[in-house]
Amino acid sequence: METLATFYAAATPRTGTEDVFEKCIRQLADRETVDGVRFSILEVTPVSAALRGEMPLAECPECPEALATYLEDQLVSREGIYLNLDVNIA
Repeated sequence: METLATFYAAATPRTGTEDVFEKCIRQLADRETVDGVRFSILEVTPVSAALRGEMPLAECPECPEALATYLEDQLVSREGIYLNLDVNIA
């Protein structure tokens, strides 16, 4: 069984994407994974969301800022979702 890293993220919409923010957050939760990362919603409002995520430990950057950048880039390139993320690794 693969060891998973757990992280928590505060998400906010990037400028110009506020009108689709909640839809994008729900889309993340509906996907099985995004590049091996699984997301679940802890709380969502029209302007922010609290997310819990899991990803393979071997692929998880050690630094929260590096993980946030990686996740933001993957969400844009794979899903067309533009978010600002503040990440804490559990």
